[in-house]
Amino acid sequence: MLVVFPARIKPLAPPAMASEHPDAPKQFGIRLSEETMELVSAIQEFRQRTNQPLTLASVVEDAIQCHYNRLVNEGAIKND
Repeated sequence: MLVVFPARIKPLAPPAMASEHPDAPKQFGIRLSEETMELVSAIQEFRQRTNQPLTLASVVEDAIQCHYNRLVNEGAIKND
């Protein structure tokens, strides 16, 4: 007789925000100030509410795109 036990399912805990991660200042080999990590966490909380990726990489990519767009709009750089 074969007995199969159901897998134990752990409840999903909300992902830790960037400033709560123990290696937060060292992520990606860069050092970010505590103030910057708090800003990242605020952005991640918004992204979590709107079902967007929460990774630091996704936040950085969006920030770079926003900064790039601002520089193009100001005429500081050309949009190629």
